[in-house]
Amino acid sequence: MSRNTNVYQVSQLTDEMRRLMELSYPEIWIEGELSSLSTPASGHLYFSLKDERSQLRCAMFKGRASISRYRPKAGDLVRVRAKISVYSARGDLQCIVQHMEEAGEGLLQRRFEELKEALNQQGLFDQANKKPIPSFPKHIGIVTSPSGAAVRDIVSTLKRRCPGIPITIYPAVVQGDTGANSIVNSIRDAVAHQRCDVLLVSRGGGSLEDLWCFNHEDVAREIHQCPIPVISGVGHEVDVTIADLVADLRAPTPTAAAELVSPNTEQLVNQLESIKFRLPRSFERFIQRRAQQVDLTGRQLIHPKQQLKRNRDKLNRAASRMTLSMDSSLAKPTTASDNLFRRLRFQNPKQSISRKEASTEVLSQRLKRATQNKLEMTHSSFGNLAGQLHLVSPLATLGRGFAIGRDNNNTILRSTQQVSRHDKVSIQLSDGKLECEVMEIDK
Repeated sequence: MSRNTNVYQVSQLTDEMRRLMELSYPEIWIEGELSSLSTPASGHLYFSLKDERSQLRCAMFKGRASISRYRPKAGDLVRVRAKISVYSARGDLQCIVQHMEEAGEGLLQRRFEELKEALNQQGLFDQANKKPIPSFPKHIGIVTSPSGAAVRDIVSTLKRRCPGIPITIYPAVVQGDTGANSIVNSIRDAVAHQRCDVLLVSRGGGSLEDLWCFNHEDVAREIHQCPIPVISGVGHEVDVTIADLVADLRAPTPTAAAELVSPNTEQLVNQLESIKFRLPRSFERFIQRRAQQVDLTGRQLIHPKQQLKRNRDKLNRAASRMTLSMDSSLAKPTTASDNLFRRLRFQNPKQSISRKEASTEVLSQRLKRATQNKLEMTHSSFGNLAGQLHLVSPLATLGRGFAIGRDNNNTILRSTQQVSRHDKVSIQLSDGKLECEVMEIDK
């Protein structure tokens, strides 16, 4: 071995590798399938990103994992923003993940739902905002790729159904990053030209990623504010885009959109033939009805002489009714005055006063007799009650020789035990009262 050969220690080499990787790849985006996911109690995430040929070890530390809105699952297609480094202890290449999100159709579907909800809240899908589609358009505009299968299907359908309607194609990129701006510009061109009274926005089928430019917010807002009625025909029947939801009318396919916007010439011709066949018969029936009306009107016409006679008879009857009415009107005041006189005479105040005076005299006599009888009955009843009261009166008892004794407190004496010798007592007799002193008590 040459003395000038530089020999690395293992740790020196791994440190050098880590330094070179971190300098060369400070932060990059990586897309792959998530596998070997480990979620220990520490809160860190350890997993691998793989594709058909290779895999990388990755770590997402707790601080970054806790603020991530995406919850990873094994098998998901993800996109990560990471720093490339080397794990010195084992010499393994690893990615230190700073951010993780879904990739592919999973991410697109989530973005689709979020935009759909936001635009719905703003009223872009309200049926009240939809403009009516003309039944017989004068000029049809088509916003689509001029080289795609969709434009061929639309044009062939329009030419077959109604070849007389002029068509203008407004070329647009309908796939990729520039698709949304291209569609918006084509719609604006159609509005600026002021030719079309209906506009088709369309493309053929494809994956969610292929149709993604029709899910762009700018395209949705441009369709919403477009003064021309817009029919969307994007993809197949199962494909639903934001453009379909905001358009004035949604067709399941480009061909269906062409059928919805164009009248069927063959059907119109058949209708005209039917009208052409029915028109003479309808006109003949119309003439017949008018002739019958003329005949009926002719029968209703009256000769002027006969009409004058009728009018003269009406005038005479009116004159007779007027004479009778005047006589009746003149007679009515006399009858009314007679009735009023009779009523006034019957209601003369003198007669009424005489009747009231006689009635008052009768009532006065009856009141006197009733008062006298009431007084006599009351006097008799009072005498009876006074006699009954005297029978139970203490004075009547005293008159029969009894006496009532009372002590100094005016309490009635009922027992010898209520007094003592030399007590002062009063004796109530029928004609007076005696004041006495108790000299002896004989029990």
